[in-house]
Amino acid sequence: MPRRTNVAIGIAFAALAAALIAFIPREDPAPPPSLFPSSSSSSSSSPSSSPALPAPGEISVLSLLGDMADLDHLTHLPAAPFVARQASSYDRRSHRPEDGDAWFANDDFATHASPNLVRVETSPAGERRYVLLDAQGPGAVVRLWTATPAGTLRMFIDDDPRPALEAPMGPLLGGQLDPFRPPFAQVTAMGHSLYFPFPFRKRCLVTIDTLDSIDPFSGRVVDKVYYQIGWRQYVGARDDQVRAFSGAEVARARPAMARVAAALAANRPLEADPAPARTTIPLTAAQVDPSRPSVTTIEAPAGGGLIRRLRLTTPERDPERLRAIVVAISFDGEETVRAPLTDLFGSSPGLNAYESLPLTIAADGTLTSRFPMPFRSRAVVTVARPATSGAPSPPAVAISGEIVIEPRAFAPETTLLFHARDRPPTALPTRPLGDWHIATLTGRGHQVGTLLGVRNPPGTFWWGEGDEKVFVDGEPFPSLFGTGTEDYFGYAWSSTERFAHPYHAQTLAPGPGDGFGGWFSMNRFLILDPVPFSTSLRFDLEMWHWSETTVEVSALLYWYAQPGGGDDLPR
Repeated sequence: MPRRTNVAIGIAFAALAAALIAFIPREDPAPPPSLFPSSSSSSSSSPSSSPALPAPGEISVLSLLGDMADLDHLTHLPAAPFVARQASSYDRRSHRPEDGDAWFANDDFATHASPNLVRVETSPAGERRYVLLDAQGPGAVVRLWTATPAGTLRMFIDDDPRPALEAPMGPLLGGQLDPFRPPFAQVTAMGHSLYFPFPFRKRCLVTIDTLDSIDPFSGRVVDKVYYQIGWRQYVGARDDQVRAFSGAEVARARPAMARVAAALAANRPLEADPAPARTTIPLTAAQVDPSRPSVTTIEAPAGGGLIRRLRLTTPERDPERLRAIVVAISFDGEETVRAPLTDLFGSSPGLNAYESLPLTIAADGTLTSRFPMPFRSRAVVTVARPATSGAPSPPAVAISGEIVIEPRAFAPETTLLFHARDRPPTALPTRPLGDWHIATLTGRGHQVGTLLGVRNPPGTFWWGEGDEKVFVDGEPFPSLFGTGTEDYFGYAWSSTERFAHPYHAQTLAPGPGDGFGGWFSMNRFLILDPVPFSTSLRFDLEMWHWSETTVEVSALLYWYAQPGGGDDLPR
Protein backbone atom coordinates (compact mmCIF):
# COMPACT_ATOMS: atom_id res chain seq x y z
CA MET A 1 0.00 0.00 0.00
CA PRO A 2 1.89 3.08 -1.21
CA ARG A 3 2.50 6.09 1.02
CA ARG A 4 2.80 9.60 -0.40
CA THR A 5 6.40 10.45 0.49
CA ASN A 6 8.86 9.31 3.12
CA VAL A 7 8.53 12.61 5.00
CA ALA A 8 4.77 12.48 4.83
CA ILE A 9 4.79 9.01 6.38
CA GLY A 10 6.27 10.25 9.63
CA ILE A 11 4.06 13.33 9.80
CA ALA A 12 0.92 11.42 8.95
CA PHE A 13 1.62 8.65 11.44
CA ALA A 14 2.06 11.16 14.25
CA ALA A 15 -1.46 12.44 13.53
CA LEU A 16 -2.95 8.97 13.18
CA ALA A 17 -4.83 8.83 16.46
CA ALA A 18 -6.73 12.03 15.75
CA ALA A 19 -7.51 10.96 12.20
CA LEU A 20 -8.96 7.66 13.35
CA ILE A 21 -11.74 9.53 15.09
CA ALA A 22 -13.12 10.61 11.74
CA PHE A 23 -12.18 7.45 9.85
CA ILE A 24 -13.41 4.45 11.83
CA PRO A 25 -17.17 3.90 11.69
CA ARG A 26 -19.04 4.47 14.94
CA GLU A 27 -21.46 2.03 16.49
CA ASP A 28 -24.98 3.44 16.27
CA PRO A 29 -26.81 3.20 19.61
CA ALA A 30 -30.03 2.57 17.70
CA PRO A 31 -30.83 -0.97 16.48
CA PRO A 32 -28.54 -1.85 13.57
CA PRO A 33 -30.05 -1.35 10.13
CA SER A 34 -30.78 -4.61 8.32
CA LEU A 35 -30.00 -5.24 4.68
CA PHE A 36 -32.67 -7.95 4.59
CA PRO A 37 -35.41 -6.74 6.97
CA SER A 38 -37.99 -9.21 5.70
CA SER A 39 -35.72 -12.11 6.69
CA SER A 40 -34.72 -10.97 10.16
CA SER A 41 -37.61 -12.15 12.33
CA SER A 42 -36.81 -13.17 15.86
CA SER A 43 -37.75 -16.78 15.20
CA SER A 44 -35.39 -17.14 12.24
CA SER A 45 -32.43 -15.59 14.04
CA SER A 46 -32.67 -17.62 17.25
CA PRO A 47 -29.80 -20.06 17.85
CA SER A 48 -32.36 -22.55 19.21
CA SER A 49 -34.42 -22.61 15.99
CA SER A 50 -34.54 -25.92 14.16
CA PRO A 51 -31.71 -25.54 11.66
CA ALA A 52 -32.13 -26.20 7.97
CA LEU A 53 -29.73 -28.78 6.58
CA PRO A 54 -28.01 -28.50 3.21
CA ALA A 55 -28.72 -31.22 0.67
CA PRO A 56 -25.87 -33.57 -0.29
CA GLY A 57 -23.55 -31.76 -2.72
CA GLU A 58 -25.26 -28.42 -2.19
CA ILE A 59 -23.22 -25.21 -2.52
CA SER A 60 -25.01 -22.45 -0.64
CA VAL A 61 -24.73 -19.83 2.08
CA LEU A 62 -25.85 -22.53 4.51
CA SER A 63 -23.37 -25.18 3.40
CA LEU A 64 -20.41 -22.79 3.25
CA LEU A 65 -21.09 -21.14 6.60
CA GLY A 66 -19.87 -24.30 8.31
CA ASP A 67 -16.44 -23.80 6.73
CA MET A 68 -16.09 -20.52 8.63
CA ALA A 69 -15.84 -22.13 12.08
CA ASP A 70 -15.41 -25.88 11.50
CA LEU A 71 -11.70 -26.56 11.05
CA ASP A 72 -12.27 -30.21 10.18
CA HIS A 73 -13.06 -29.34 6.55
CA LEU A 74 -9.37 -28.47 6.15
CA THR A 75 -8.31 -32.07 6.83
CA HIS A 76 -9.61 -33.51 3.58
CA LEU A 77 -9.97 -32.68 -0.08
CA PRO A 78 -13.20 -30.78 -0.69
CA ALA A 79 -16.18 -32.69 -2.06
CA ALA A 80 -16.65 -29.89 -4.60
CA PRO A 81 -13.13 -29.04 -5.85
CA PHE A 82 -12.33 -25.37 -6.41
CA VAL A 83 -9.50 -23.00 -7.18
CA ALA A 84 -8.81 -19.82 -5.20
CA ARG A 85 -8.86 -16.48 -6.99
CA GLN A 86 -8.32 -12.88 -5.93
CA ALA A 87 -9.31 -9.61 -7.58
CA SER A 88 -7.39 -6.62 -6.27
CA SER A 89 -6.24 -3.09 -7.06
CA TYR A 90 -2.63 -4.19 -7.67
CA ASP A 91 -0.67 -1.94 -10.02
CA ARG A 92 -1.47 -3.07 -13.56
CA ARG A 93 2.04 -2.16 -14.74
CA SER A 94 3.17 -5.45 -13.17
CA HIS A 95 3.19 -8.11 -15.87
CA ARG A 96 6.11 -10.49 -15.35
CA PRO A 97 9.30 -10.80 -13.27
CA GLU A 98 11.46 -10.10 -16.33
CA ASP A 99 10.07 -6.54 -16.52
CA GLY A 100 12.44 -5.22 -13.84
CA ASP A 101 11.12 -2.40 -11.69
CA ALA A 102 7.68 -2.61 -13.33
CA TRP A 103 7.20 -5.97 -11.62
CA PHE A 104 7.36 -4.05 -8.33
CA ALA A 105 5.17 -1.11 -9.42
CA ASN A 106 3.60 0.26 -6.26
CA ASP A 107 0.49 2.29 -7.14
CA ASP A 108 -1.72 -0.47 -5.78
CA PHE A 109 -4.97 1.48 -5.85
CA ALA A 110 -7.64 2.48 -8.32
CA THR A 111 -8.01 6.09 -9.45
CA HIS A 112 -9.59 7.73 -12.47
CA ALA A 113 -6.12 8.18 -13.98
CA SER A 114 -4.98 4.64 -13.11
CA PRO A 115 -8.04 2.40 -13.01
CA ASN A 116 -6.47 -0.67 -11.40
CA LEU A 117 -9.71 -2.61 -11.52
CA VAL A 118 -11.62 -4.75 -14.00
CA ARG A 119 -13.18 -1.89 -15.97
CA VAL A 120 -15.27 1.26 -15.80
CA GLU A 121 -18.70 0.99 -17.40
CA THR A 122 -22.13 2.55 -17.63
CA SER A 123 -24.99 0.72 -15.95
CA PRO A 124 -28.30 0.05 -17.77
CA ALA A 125 -29.68 3.04 -15.84
CA GLY A 126 -26.97 5.29 -17.31
CA GLU A 127 -24.88 5.53 -14.14
CA ARG A 128 -21.11 5.10 -14.06
CA ARG A 129 -19.95 2.09 -12.11
CA TYR A 130 -16.51 0.77 -11.29
CA VAL A 131 -16.22 -3.00 -11.63
CA LEU A 132 -14.05 -4.60 -8.93
CA LEU A 133 -14.89 -8.21 -9.82
CA ASP A 134 -16.42 -9.97 -12.81
CA ALA A 135 -16.25 -13.67 -11.95
CA GLN A 136 -17.52 -16.64 -13.92
CA GLY A 137 -19.21 -19.40 -11.95
CA PRO A 138 -20.06 -21.61 -10.40
CA GLY A 139 -18.28 -19.90 -7.53
CA ALA A 140 -18.50 -17.99 -4.29
CA VAL A 141 -17.07 -14.72 -3.01
CA VAL A 142 -15.61 -15.37 0.45
CA ARG A 143 -13.65 -12.24 1.48
CA LEU A 144 -13.84 -8.50 0.86
CA TRP A 145 -11.23 -6.04 2.19
CA THR A 146 -10.57 -2.34 1.77
CA ALA A 147 -8.53 0.43 3.34
CA THR A 148 -10.68 3.08 1.66
CA PRO A 149 -14.46 2.57 1.88
CA ALA A 150 -16.04 4.38 -1.04
CA GLY A 151 -19.66 4.93 -2.00
CA THR A 152 -22.13 2.10 -2.44
CA LEU A 153 -21.07 -1.47 -3.09
CA ARG A 154 -23.35 -3.64 -5.20
CA MET A 155 -23.15 -7.35 -5.90
CA PHE A 156 -25.01 -8.66 -8.95
CA ILE A 157 -25.60 -12.41 -9.06
CA ASP A 158 -26.20 -14.49 -12.21
CA ASP A 159 -26.90 -11.51 -14.48
CA ASP A 160 -29.89 -10.31 -12.47
CA PRO A 161 -30.02 -6.52 -13.08
CA ARG A 162 -31.16 -6.07 -9.48
CA PRO A 163 -28.31 -6.26 -6.95
CA ALA A 164 -28.45 -9.16 -4.51
CA LEU A 165 -26.47 -6.98 -2.10
CA GLU A 166 -26.47 -3.18 -2.02
CA ALA A 167 -25.01 -1.18 0.85
CA PRO A 168 -22.63 1.66 1.72
CA MET A 169 -19.17 0.12 1.52
CA GLY A 170 -17.90 1.54 4.83
CA PRO A 171 -20.74 0.36 7.10
CA LEU A 172 -20.94 -2.97 5.23
CA LEU A 173 -17.27 -3.90 5.62
CA GLY A 174 -17.07 -2.15 8.98
CA GLY A 175 -19.61 -4.45 10.63
CA GLN A 176 -22.37 -1.87 11.11
CA LEU A 177 -25.11 -3.56 9.09
CA ASP A 178 -27.18 -6.59 10.02
CA PRO A 179 -26.64 -9.47 9.28
CA PHE A 180 -22.94 -8.76 8.68
CA ARG A 181 -22.09 -7.64 12.18
CA PRO A 182 -18.81 -8.63 13.88
CA PRO A 183 -17.21 -11.11 13.67
CA PHE A 184 -18.34 -11.49 10.03
CA ALA A 185 -17.32 -7.89 9.25
CA GLN A 186 -15.29 -5.46 11.31
CA VAL A 187 -12.47 -2.91 11.30
CA THR A 188 -9.06 -4.13 12.50
CA ALA A 189 -6.24 -1.57 12.64
CA MET A 190 -7.85 0.55 9.91
CA GLY A 191 -8.56 -2.43 7.62
CA HIS A 192 -12.21 -3.15 6.76
CA SER A 193 -12.95 -6.85 6.17
CA LEU A 194 -16.04 -8.96 5.47
CA TYR A 195 -15.79 -12.74 5.57
CA PHE A 196 -18.98 -14.39 4.35
CA PRO A 197 -19.98 -16.80 1.54
CA PHE A 198 -21.79 -15.30 -1.47
CA PRO A 199 -22.38 -18.23 -3.88
CA PHE A 200 -23.33 -17.74 -7.53
CA ARG A 201 -24.19 -20.11 -10.37
CA LYS A 202 -22.99 -18.34 -13.50
CA ARG A 203 -21.56 -14.94 -12.74
CA CYS A 204 -20.84 -12.44 -9.97
CA LEU A 205 -20.31 -8.73 -10.62
CA VAL A 206 -19.13 -6.47 -7.78
CA THR A 207 -19.20 -2.72 -8.36
CA ILE A 208 -18.89 0.58 -6.53
CA ASP A 209 -20.34 3.88 -7.73
CA THR A 210 -17.41 6.17 -6.91
CA LEU A 211 -13.65 6.15 -6.42
CA ASP A 212 -13.83 8.98 -3.89
CA SER A 213 -12.75 7.99 -0.37
CA ILE A 214 -11.63 9.81 2.77
CA ASP A 215 -7.89 10.16 3.35
CA PRO A 216 -7.47 8.92 6.94
CA PHE A 217 -4.63 11.34 7.67
CA SER A 218 -6.00 14.62 6.29
CA GLY A 219 -9.73 13.92 6.32
CA ARG A 220 -9.97 15.15 2.73
CA VAL A 221 -11.82 13.45 -0.10
CA VAL A 222 -9.34 11.74 -2.44
CA ASP A 223 -9.60 9.83 -5.71
CA LYS A 224 -8.26 6.49 -4.44
CA VAL A 225 -9.59 3.01 -3.61
CA TYR A 226 -7.66 -0.03 -2.38
CA TYR A 227 -9.49 -3.35 -2.49
CA GLN A 228 -9.15 -7.13 -2.43
CA ILE A 229 -11.88 -9.67 -3.17
CA GLY A 230 -11.21 -13.34 -2.52
CA TRP A 231 -13.37 -15.88 -4.30
CA ARG A 232 -13.44 -19.53 -5.18
CA GLN A 233 -14.25 -20.98 -8.60
CA TYR A 234 -15.61 -24.51 -8.55
CA VAL A 235 -14.16 -27.10 -10.92
CA GLY A 236 -16.68 -29.54 -12.35
CA ALA A 237 -19.62 -28.37 -10.24
CA ARG A 238 -23.04 -28.13 -11.89
CA ASP A 239 -25.18 -25.03 -11.85
CA ASP A 240 -27.99 -26.94 -10.15
CA GLN A 241 -25.74 -27.65 -7.15
CA VAL A 242 -25.61 -23.94 -6.32
CA ARG A 243 -28.21 -22.00 -4.35
CA ALA A 244 -27.22 -18.44 -5.23
CA PHE A 245 -26.93 -15.77 -2.54
CA SER A 246 -30.14 -13.88 -1.81
CA GLY A 247 -32.15 -12.50 1.09
CA ALA A 248 -34.11 -15.75 1.19
CA GLU A 249 -30.87 -17.72 1.50
CA VAL A 250 -29.80 -15.50 4.38
CA ALA A 251 -33.14 -16.19 6.10
CA ARG A 252 -32.66 -19.94 5.60
CA ALA A 253 -29.19 -19.75 7.15
CA ARG A 254 -30.01 -17.48 10.12
CA PRO A 255 -29.73 -20.19 12.84
CA ALA A 256 -26.43 -21.37 11.35
CA MET A 257 -25.19 -17.77 11.21
CA ALA A 258 -25.91 -17.36 14.91
CA ARG A 259 -23.97 -20.51 15.80
CA VAL A 260 -21.02 -19.58 13.59
CA ALA A 261 -20.91 -16.01 14.91
CA ALA A 262 -20.88 -17.31 18.49
CA ALA A 263 -18.07 -19.77 17.69
CA LEU A 264 -15.96 -17.09 16.01
CA ALA A 265 -16.57 -14.56 18.78
CA ALA A 266 -15.38 -17.11 21.34
CA ASN A 267 -12.57 -18.46 19.09
CA ARG A 268 -13.86 -21.97 19.64
CA PRO A 269 -14.24 -24.10 16.50
CA LEU A 270 -17.48 -25.92 15.86
CA GLU A 271 -17.04 -29.65 16.42
CA ALA A 272 -19.12 -32.78 16.05
CA ASP A 273 -22.04 -33.04 18.46
CA PRO A 274 -21.89 -35.33 20.30
CA ALA A 275 -18.11 -35.36 20.32
CA PRO A 276 -16.44 -38.74 19.80
CA ALA A 277 -14.70 -40.38 22.71
CA ARG A 278 -11.47 -38.54 23.36
CA THR A 279 -8.26 -39.41 25.15
CA THR A 280 -5.91 -36.92 26.77
CA ILE A 281 -2.25 -37.90 26.71
CA PRO A 282 0.18 -35.90 28.85
CA LEU A 283 3.29 -34.63 27.12
CA THR A 284 6.38 -36.42 28.33
CA ALA A 285 7.46 -34.04 31.12
CA ALA A 286 10.79 -32.48 30.39
CA GLN A 287 13.47 -30.00 31.23
CA VAL A 288 14.39 -29.63 27.59
CA ASP A 289 18.05 -29.22 26.68
CA PRO A 290 20.18 -30.61 23.82
CA SER A 291 20.61 -33.94 25.54
CA ARG A 292 17.01 -34.36 26.75
CA PRO A 293 14.25 -33.84 24.18
CA SER A 294 10.64 -34.55 25.09
CA VAL A 295 9.27 -37.32 22.86
CA THR A 296 5.61 -38.38 23.05
CA THR A 297 4.40 -41.27 20.89
CA ILE A 298 0.69 -41.66 20.16
CA GLU A 299 -0.81 -44.84 18.74
CA ALA A 300 -3.93 -44.27 16.68
CA PRO A 301 -7.25 -45.90 17.50
CA ALA A 302 -8.31 -48.64 15.11
CA GLY A 303 -8.88 -47.16 11.65
CA GLY A 304 -7.09 -43.88 12.30
CA GLY A 305 -6.84 -40.99 14.71
CA LEU A 306 -6.79 -37.23 14.93
CA ILE A 307 -5.03 -34.80 17.25
CA ARG A 308 -7.87 -32.51 18.28
CA ARG A 309 -5.80 -30.19 20.48
CA LEU A 310 -2.14 -29.72 21.25
CA ARG A 311 -1.39 -27.69 24.36
CA LEU A 312 2.08 -26.80 25.64
CA THR A 313 2.99 -24.73 28.68
CA THR A 314 6.25 -23.11 29.73
CA PRO A 315 7.29 -20.59 32.39
CA GLU A 316 10.06 -19.38 30.05
CA ARG A 317 9.78 -15.76 28.86
CA ASP A 318 13.13 -14.99 27.26
CA PRO A 319 12.46 -14.56 23.50
CA GLU A 320 15.74 -16.11 22.37
CA ARG A 321 15.38 -19.15 24.59
CA LEU A 322 11.78 -19.62 23.49
CA ARG A 323 12.77 -19.44 19.83
CA ALA A 324 15.49 -21.99 20.40
CA ILE A 325 12.87 -24.59 21.39
CA VAL A 326 11.81 -26.59 18.31
CA VAL A 327 8.58 -28.57 18.00
CA ALA A 328 8.52 -31.40 15.45
CA ILE A 329 5.59 -33.70 14.67
CA SER A 330 5.63 -36.75 12.45
CA PHE A 331 2.61 -38.70 11.23
CA ASP A 332 3.08 -42.31 10.17
CA GLY A 333 6.83 -41.76 9.87
CA GLU A 334 6.54 -38.55 7.82
CA GLU A 335 7.72 -35.39 9.58
CA THR A 336 5.42 -32.56 8.48
CA VAL A 337 5.85 -30.07 11.33
CA ARG A 338 9.10 -28.45 12.43
CA ALA A 339 9.17 -24.92 13.81
CA PRO A 340 10.29 -22.79 16.75
CA LEU A 341 7.87 -23.01 19.66
CA THR A 342 6.10 -19.64 19.55
CA ASP A 343 6.29 -19.42 15.75
CA LEU A 344 4.30 -22.65 15.49
CA PHE A 345 1.59 -21.07 17.64
CA GLY A 346 1.36 -17.93 15.53
CA SER A 347 3.70 -15.28 16.95
CA SER A 348 7.40 -14.52 17.26
CA PRO A 349 9.71 -13.55 18.81
CA GLY A 350 8.66 -13.94 22.41
CA LEU A 351 5.48 -15.01 24.10
CA ASN A 352 2.91 -12.51 22.79
CA ALA A 353 -0.58 -13.19 24.09
CA TYR A 354 -3.38 -13.28 21.51
CA GLU A 355 -6.26 -15.53 20.47
CA SER A 356 -7.51 -16.71 17.07
CA LEU A 357 -9.77 -19.50 15.90
CA PRO A 358 -7.00 -22.09 15.33
CA LEU A 359 -4.24 -20.86 17.68
CA THR A 360 -3.92 -19.19 21.07
CA ILE A 361 -1.01 -17.92 23.15
CA ALA A 362 -2.10 -17.11 26.70
CA ALA A 363 -0.32 -14.70 29.01
CA ASP A 364 0.37 -17.52 31.48
CA GLY A 365 2.58 -19.33 28.95
CA THR A 366 -0.02 -21.80 27.64
CA LEU A 367 0.10 -22.32 23.86
CA THR A 368 -2.84 -24.08 22.20
CA SER A 369 -3.28 -25.37 18.66
CA ARG A 370 -6.77 -26.33 17.54
CA PHE A 371 -5.68 -27.25 14.01
CA PRO A 372 -6.96 -30.85 13.63
CA MET A 373 -4.17 -33.27 12.67
CA PRO A 374 -5.18 -36.67 11.21
CA PHE A 375 -2.93 -39.74 11.11
CA ARG A 376 -3.34 -43.37 10.16
CA SER A 377 -1.40 -45.30 12.80
CA ARG A 378 1.15 -43.28 14.79
CA ALA A 379 2.03 -39.68 15.65
CA VAL A 380 5.22 -38.57 17.40
CA VAL A 381 5.48 -35.14 19.04
CA THR A 382 9.02 -34.01 19.85
CA VAL A 383 10.00 -30.88 21.76
CA ALA A 384 13.75 -30.29 21.62
CA ARG A 385 16.47 -27.74 22.20
CA PRO A 386 19.06 -28.42 19.47
CA ALA A 387 22.66 -27.66 20.30
CA THR A 388 24.41 -24.76 18.60
CA SER A 389 27.81 -25.58 17.19
CA GLY A 390 30.59 -24.02 19.23
CA ALA A 391 28.23 -22.54 21.83
CA PRO A 392 28.13 -23.56 25.49
CA SER A 393 25.35 -25.91 26.51
CA PRO A 394 22.22 -23.80 27.10
CA PRO A 395 20.19 -24.02 30.30
CA ALA A 396 17.20 -26.35 30.26
CA VAL A 397 13.70 -24.99 29.60
CA ALA A 398 10.70 -26.48 31.38
CA ILE A 399 7.94 -27.77 29.08
CA SER A 400 4.70 -29.54 29.96
CA GLY A 401 1.45 -30.09 28.12
CA GLU A 402 -1.18 -32.45 26.81
CA ILE A 403 -2.43 -33.88 23.53
CA VAL A 404 -6.12 -34.63 22.98
CA ILE A 405 -6.83 -37.36 20.42
CA GLU A 406 -9.97 -38.95 19.03
CA PRO A 407 -10.78 -41.74 16.55
CA ARG A 408 -11.06 -40.61 12.93
CA ALA A 409 -11.14 -42.82 9.84
CA PHE A 410 -8.09 -42.21 7.66
CA ALA A 411 -8.76 -42.34 3.89
CA PRO A 412 -5.46 -42.08 1.97
CA GLU A 413 -7.22 -40.75 -1.15
CA THR A 414 -8.80 -37.76 0.56
CA THR A 415 -7.32 -37.31 4.06
CA LEU A 416 -4.65 -34.62 4.35
CA LEU A 417 -1.75 -34.31 6.78
CA PHE A 418 -1.13 -31.08 8.69
CA HIS A 419 2.08 -29.20 7.82
CA ALA A 420 3.82 -26.23 9.43
CA ARG A 421 7.39 -25.27 8.59
CA ASP A 422 9.35 -22.06 8.89
CA ARG A 423 11.75 -19.94 6.87
CA PRO A 424 14.29 -18.95 9.57
CA PRO A 425 15.27 -15.31 10.20
CA THR A 426 17.11 -13.88 7.22
CA ALA A 427 18.79 -10.48 6.73
CA LEU A 428 17.56 -8.99 3.46
CA PRO A 429 18.74 -5.77 1.81
CA THR A 430 15.90 -3.56 0.60
CA ARG A 431 17.70 -2.50 -2.58
CA PRO A 432 17.42 -3.51 -5.30
CA LEU A 433 13.73 -4.31 -5.04
CA GLY A 434 13.09 -8.03 -5.08
CA ASP A 435 10.75 -10.90 -4.27
CA TRP A 436 11.53 -12.85 -1.11
CA HIS A 437 10.79 -16.51 -1.76
CA ILE A 438 9.11 -17.94 1.33
CA ALA A 439 8.33 -21.46 0.11
CA THR A 440 7.23 -23.75 -2.67
CA LEU A 441 4.86 -26.48 -1.52
CA THR A 442 4.46 -29.66 -3.57
CA GLY A 443 1.85 -32.39 -3.72
CA ARG A 444 -1.89 -31.92 -3.46
CA GLY A 445 -3.56 -29.94 -0.71
CA HIS A 446 -4.26 -26.37 0.37
CA GLN A 447 -2.48 -23.57 2.20
CA VAL A 448 -4.32 -22.48 5.34
CA GLY A 449 -2.14 -19.84 7.00
CA THR A 450 0.88 -17.54 7.07
CA LEU A 451 3.03 -16.10 9.86
CA LEU A 452 5.39 -13.20 9.15
CA GLY A 453 8.00 -11.68 11.43
CA VAL A 454 9.93 -8.49 10.65
CA ARG A 455 12.64 -6.63 12.53
CA ASN A 456 12.85 -3.12 11.09
CA PRO A 457 15.90 -0.99 11.94
CA PRO A 458 15.31 2.07 14.17
CA GLY A 459 14.95 5.36 12.36
CA THR A 460 13.77 3.85 9.09
CA PHE A 461 10.42 4.21 7.35
CA TRP A 462 7.65 1.73 6.64
CA TRP A 463 8.84 -1.68 5.49
CA GLY A 464 5.60 -3.31 4.32
CA GLU A 465 4.80 -2.06 0.82
CA GLY A 466 5.41 -5.53 -0.63
CA ASP A 467 2.64 -7.48 -2.34
CA GLU A 468 2.09 -11.19 -1.85
CA LYS A 469 2.41 -13.21 -5.06
CA VAL A 470 0.98 -16.73 -4.85
CA PHE A 471 1.53 -18.96 -7.90
CA VAL A 472 -0.59 -22.12 -8.04
CA ASP A 473 0.34 -25.23 -10.04
CA GLY A 474 3.10 -23.53 -12.02
CA GLU A 475 1.01 -20.69 -13.44
CA PRO A 476 3.05 -17.85 -15.04
CA PHE A 477 1.14 -15.05 -13.27
CA PRO A 478 -0.01 -15.34 -9.64
CA SER A 479 -3.63 -16.20 -8.87
CA LEU A 480 -3.29 -14.01 -5.78
CA PHE A 481 -1.51 -10.69 -6.33
CA GLY A 482 -1.86 -8.32 -3.38
CA THR A 483 -1.73 -4.62 -2.63
CA GLY A 484 0.62 -4.46 0.37
CA THR A 485 1.87 -6.65 3.18
CA GLU A 486 -0.41 -5.28 5.89
CA ASP A 487 -3.36 -5.59 3.50
CA TYR A 488 -2.73 -9.34 3.18
CA PHE A 489 -2.88 -9.59 6.97
CA GLY A 490 -6.21 -7.74 7.15
CA TYR A 491 -5.20 -4.31 8.39
CA ALA A 492 -4.12 -1.10 6.64
CA TRP A 493 -2.11 2.13 6.47
CA SER A 494 1.04 0.74 8.17
CA SER A 495 -0.76 0.69 11.51
CA THR A 496 1.26 -0.37 14.58
CA GLU A 497 -1.93 -1.19 16.49
CA ARG A 498 -1.97 -4.68 17.95
CA PHE A 499 -5.21 -6.53 17.26
CA ALA A 500 -6.66 -10.03 17.14
CA HIS A 501 -9.45 -11.38 14.94
CA PRO A 502 -10.50 -15.04 14.54
CA TYR A 503 -8.64 -15.13 11.20
CA HIS A 504 -5.79 -12.64 11.52
CA ALA A 505 -3.77 -10.69 14.09
CA GLN A 506 -0.86 -8.35 14.63
CA THR A 507 0.58 -9.76 17.84
CA LEU A 508 3.72 -7.62 18.10
CA ALA A 509 4.54 -4.08 16.94
CA PRO A 510 6.67 -1.15 18.13
CA GLY A 511 5.30 0.91 20.98
CA PRO A 512 4.24 4.56 20.91
CA GLY A 513 7.12 6.84 20.01
CA ASP A 514 9.13 4.09 18.30
CA GLY A 515 7.89 4.88 14.79
CA PHE A 516 8.41 1.85 12.58
CA GLY A 517 11.62 0.63 14.20
CA GLY A 518 11.45 -2.70 16.02
CA TRP A 519 9.72 -6.06 15.86
CA PHE A 520 6.50 -6.82 14.00
CA SER A 521 4.68 -10.16 14.05
CA MET A 522 1.44 -10.90 12.20
CA ASN A 523 -0.56 -13.89 11.06
CA ARG A 524 -3.46 -14.78 8.80
CA PHE A 525 -5.43 -18.01 8.73
CA LEU A 526 -7.18 -19.08 5.52
CA ILE A 527 -10.20 -20.88 6.94
CA LEU A 528 -13.03 -19.86 4.60
CA ASP A 529 -10.51 -18.99 1.90
CA PRO A 530 -7.87 -21.76 1.72
CA VAL A 531 -5.71 -21.84 -1.41
CA PRO A 532 -5.86 -25.31 -3.03
CA PHE A 533 -3.06 -26.70 -5.20
CA SER A 534 -2.91 -29.88 -7.27
CA THR A 535 0.86 -30.00 -7.85
CA SER A 536 2.52 -26.95 -6.27
CA LEU A 537 2.07 -23.59 -4.57
CA ARG A 538 4.77 -20.92 -4.61
CA PHE A 539 4.52 -18.07 -2.09
CA ASP A 540 6.68 -14.98 -2.72
CA LEU A 541 6.53 -11.63 -0.94
CA GLU A 542 7.94 -8.38 -2.30
CA MET A 543 10.50 -6.75 -0.05
CA TRP A 544 9.39 -3.17 -0.74
CA HIS A 545 10.73 -0.66 1.82
CA TRP A 546 10.71 3.14 1.79
CA SER A 547 14.29 3.18 3.13
CA GLU A 548 17.46 1.69 1.74
CA THR A 549 18.46 -0.57 4.61
CA THR A 550 18.54 -4.21 5.73
CA VAL A 551 15.63 -5.91 7.50
CA GLU A 552 15.42 -9.23 9.30
CA VAL A 553 12.49 -11.36 8.15
CA SER A 554 11.14 -14.79 8.99
CA ALA A 555 8.01 -16.66 7.97
CA LEU A 556 6.05 -19.85 8.53
CA LEU A 557 3.39 -21.44 6.35
CA TYR A 558 0.57 -23.72 7.49
CA TRP A 559 -0.93 -26.17 5.00
CA TYR A 560 -2.54 -29.58 4.57
CA ALA A 561 -1.43 -32.07 1.93
CA GLN A 562 -1.81 -35.70 0.97
CA PRO A 563 0.86 -38.03 2.36
CA GLY A 564 4.14 -37.54 0.52
CA GLY A 565 3.77 -33.78 0.05
CA GLY A 566 6.95 -31.71 0.20
CA ASP A 567 8.42 -28.21 0.34
CA ASP A 568 11.70 -26.38 -0.22
CA LEU A 569 12.03 -24.96 3.29
CA PRO A 570 15.33 -25.52 5.14
CA ARG A 571 15.73 -28.81 6.95
